[in-house]
Amino acid sequence: MKKQYLAFALFIGLSMNSCKHDDWFYRDTKNLISDEQLWSDPNLVTSLLANYYDRLPSLHGVFNTGGMTEIDDAMWSGTRDQNGKNDFQYGSDYGRYWDYGLIRDINLSLDNINAMGGKLTPAQKNLFIGEMRFIRAFVYFEMVKRMGGVPIVTKQMIYDFSGDPTPLQVPRAKEHEVYDFVYNELEAVKNDLVGNNSSKTRANKYTALALQSRAMLYAASIAKYNNLMAAPISTPGGEVGIPASMANDYYNKSLVASKEIMSGPYALFNENPDKGANFYDMLNKKTGSEVIFAKDFALGTRYIGLLMITLLEV
Repeated sequence: MKKQYLAFALFIGLSMNSCKHDDWFYRDTKNLISDEQLWSDPNLVTSLLANYYDRLPSLHGVFNTGGMTEIDDAMWSGTRDQNGKNDFQYGSDYGRYWDYGLIRDINLSLDNINAMGGKLTPAQKNLFIGEMRFIRAFVYFEMVKRMGGVPIVTKQMIYDFSGDPTPLQVPRAKEHEVYDFVYNELEAVKNDLVGNNSSKTRANKYTALALQSRAMLYAASIAKYNNLMAAPISTPGGEVGIPASMANDYYNKSLVASKEIMSGPYALFNENPDKGANFYDMLNKKTGSEVIFAKDFALGTRYIGLLMITLLEV
């Protein structure tokens, strides 16, 4: 009987307390962020973008100088036992890159910021969208320069459980179509990125132009020199190979972007008349005058420096 009385008293006490403090049960969670919270807070969107920037390829990509010589026209001139770098192979997945997971995340983010980003200012919204599209274009460039034409996916692919997967089967695009997509994306967003022009670690107008220049130079070189081979490397559907007639247009687009970069705030480091020592000083002083795009590295709460690589070689 005593136990029943205590249980009843506890129930009454909790009931009375809940009447006064119903909001206790509806507190905001401390370890989850809702979509509405994310897309209305510029600091949270910036944090998400930091994750996307960090996922850009660091091996054989923009943040690795050695890798450039392995999948570019440049030749590796290091030690003799590393001559294999001049005969690049994908056999062990070394250097392979196929990141439609990042493409999907960006497509989802673009849908969400348009649907739920009403509390952002127009300038903030345009800047964030521009950065997302820049990163997506960068990913497509990293894929097309390795594999030629790849599927271009710019929206969420949601299965309807109908039993028909056909709507999800996106075919490979022609190689030139991927390069055109990269160019057009950067052309569309470059002026929205001017708000980042003082940043060297987030996409700005000149970063977009540098990627545009590099991508167009790749496309032009493929169009011109592949077609000078006795047996050009191509597929019947154009997934590999670019018509020679497109070379001049791509070269011109690369040139236009390069000239605009050179009219910007960048300059070659030239503080030491000894050119060898000047190069050493440039790397160790981490001068900002040559840096177009760099990656921040943080250890705990302390930044430990920049890994520098320009997107454009002049």
